[in-house]
Amino acid sequence: MPEMTMAAQSPDEQVRARFLAWRDAFVSKDVDAIMSFYAPEGFTAFDLMPPFEFSGGEMWRRNWETFYAAFDGPPGLEIADLLVYAHGELAVARCAARLTGTMYGRPMDSWVRTTNCFRLVDGEWLMIHDHVSWPVDFATGKALTDLTPTGAQG
Repeated sequence: MPEMTMAAQSPDEQVRARFLAWRDAFVSKDVDAIMSFYAPEGFTAFDLMPPFEFSGGEMWRRNWETFYAAFDGPPGLEIADLLVYAHGELAVARCAARLTGTMYGRPMDSWVRTTNCFRLVDGEWLMIHDHVSWPVDFATGKALTDLTPTGAQG
């Protein structure tokens, strides 16, 4: 069956395909490839690592360089429960993502929550905001990195 063109797909399908292509770039450890998914202007992020907020492409690029350097080999990324809502020039994608690999010489296997906001820019869906988080135990102040989303294998 021929591949569906972007024009033939609904906006929800376009953003879903874009998000899954982002996942492929993520595991490649190719900073240029991952950066191609983000809007060049007006981009912000709330990530697992400091600072509190990333603002702008160069700051975000440095974050990816540091993140990838921490991994021995490629990171794994499993996506679960991906939901996409698109309307007009804006879209939101949310999912659970399982990050695996060897980070700082130690095994990493943790589910995170992620929400990504997209904007249609010159016919291409680009991320304008990226938010990744773990739930927190308020009694201890510690991130709960060992939780598994409902229905996911952990």
